[in-house]
Amino acid sequence: MSSGLAGLYEEIGQALTALRANAAFLLRKSGGQADLQAAARDVQAQGAAIDRRLRVLQHRLPAESTDPQPLVQPMLHAALENWQDVAGVVAPPILLVDPSALRLPRTMLETLCQLSTQALALSAGGPALRVSVLIDDRKSTHLCWSADNGVGLQLTARLPLGAEVA
Repeated sequence: MSSGLAGLYEEIGQALTALRANAAFLLRKSGGQADLQAAARDVQAQGAAIDRRLRVLQHRLPAESTDPQPLVQPMLHAALENWQDVAGVVAPPILLVDPSALRLPRTMLETLCQLSTQALALSAGGPALRVSVLIDDRKSTHLCWSADNGVGLQLTARLPLGAEVA
């Protein structure tokens, strides 16, 4: 896992710790107010669910490598696979990477993973999300990313490629 992702996991973990502390405080202070106690318990349960998903995601992502240009397909597949069983996601995402052996700088690939998982969350409850990462022409200076669920969600991005892309 890259230092950028490790820092993000640390930041989320600290936020979850603060959330748990606040929920415990609210439970103590709510006295006999059943509605406040129920809300505090709900916050605790949601925090615990986020923590569990975060731990699963940490273990499923490919281990950090020294490769500055990892393959797109396995990393993007792992990121999407981790989110496909989130509540509301009813069909596994469809992933297309062309060329299939495309390698990108790690920071660009992390951006594509974030875009794709956000698109998957936005399409929750709908049909399968199709995520495409394409270089239309081998001499192209741009990468095309798109996410489409076929019923209204259509996101696209055109990202400039540097000379370092393999």
